[in-house]
Amino acid sequence: MGEMAKSFELSLDLFFKEVDQRAHAFEAPPEDFNPLIASRAQLEFFGLPPRPDENKEPELFRLWARLLDKPLKIVATEFPKVVNGRHPPVPANRVGRNVRPGFQRFQRSRNWSGGCLTAEHPNRLVHVSGTWQVPDVSLPPVLPHRATKGDEFQSSVWVGIDGRRRYPTSSMPQIGTSQCLQIVDGIEKKKAYAWWQWWSLDENYPPDNRNNPPVPIPNIEVSVHDEIIAGLTLLHHDEVQFFIKNQTTGLFTTFVVVAPGRILPLGSTAEWIVERPTVIGSHRLYPLPSYTDVVFRDCLAQSAASIGAPATAQQLDRLQFIRMTDIFPDPHRTSFVSVARKEDDRSIRVRYRDASAPGSGGLLS
Repeated sequence: MGEMAKSFELSLDLFFKEVDQRAHAFEAPPEDFNPLIASRAQLEFFGLPPRPDENKEPELFRLWARLLDKPLKIVATEFPKVVNGRHPPVPANRVGRNVRPGFQRFQRSRNWSGGCLTAEHPNRLVHVSGTWQVPDVSLPPVLPHRATKGDEFQSSVWVGIDGRRRYPTSSMPQIGTSQCLQIVDGIEKKKAYAWWQWWSLDENYPPDNRNNPPVPIPNIEVSVHDEIIAGLTLLHHDEVQFFIKNQTTGLFTTFVVVAPGRILPLGSTAEWIVERPTVIGSHRLYPLPSYTDVVFRDCLAQSAASIGAPATAQQLDRLQFIRMTDIFPDPHRTSFVSVARKEDDRSIRVRYRDASAPGSGGLLS
């Protein structure tokens, strides 16, 4: 193993050991525990969200009731461990994106597609959540530039806060699922898994930011077409509570993570995204597989004057839509491969766009 590879492996080992110090799992409640009738103190002890006011926050209450109603099996979050000097498999990396300043209804990106919501001044966003079905993936009808059928094709679906612009010490907590495809000896091999990440641009943490990868959640298994409910809430300026539930199986977990290194104050934007992730340890993007439509439903974002202050639901009327681009050969062109639109007041549809479809050729203006 070369010196660069050894350094990369060592920093990953340090990262997974360090995550164990920053992440806190909650004790799982007894099997007969009913969170729908539990007291506020009981919910807080097990890390479960407090009961929203049914009259003042009807949308949040409906999501809370679905989240904590049956099917439900609350489990303590498992965090990957370094065992006998070996770290767990490393998922693909999720990174922030650069956009032009100012409000633009439609934006483009090489790795993101979906919806982005900006906080209403002077408030900041303190909560984001949504639901979706884990999409099925397949080989694209037209392969992008430099991609081959033997490559690994990856996509991820997530909700998160910030990451819209890559300022020094900017960061982005996010949680979601990944869907991967690779053809080996003519056989399609697919996998899906749940993960979380607190991406950071602090140049001092970790020593190489590319080594700050997503963290898999081993005991929340997901499969194609499973319904996922996920979100996160800002507890302090440097502390976030994550949650994820497989609504199909009932598996649910929640945990708190302290920020990696120095970060800017959180809460400028919230996102519901389908992403083409980056190969860990590099700047190369995986090719995007074709995927079945992802419909983010129950898209909720709350804002407040400060963290801990009374929060209110923020409407999606100023939602910005991000369209993903890729480069294709024969003829050489740049095309949209993943596009988003508003489905209704609380839903966003993101769909794969076939680069061979009529009107897909030519350079984007």
